[in-house]
Amino acid sequence: MIRLLIFSLIRFFIAALAIYFVLTLVKGIMRVFKGSSRPSSRSAQPETPPKPKENYKDVQDAKFVELPNKQEESKPRSDT
Repeated sequence: MIRLLIFSLIRFFIAALAIYFVLTLVKGIMRVFKGSSRPSSRSAQPETPPKPKENYKDVQDAKFVELPNKQEESKPRSDT
């Protein structure tokens, strides 16, 4: 009885492997035929034009103020 069960399981796995390989082969053949008729959409990515460089007038016209260094601020406090 156990021998029959093991034999059935082995036959099932061999049949499943055969079906898997046949379907994989058919899938590969379909890709070859589909690829030869027209280019695949995955490989051909649309080229996006580069964005023009933006110049911000508010930054160019801004007046910047120099901030004192932190070391200079801490020195007078430590002296007192």
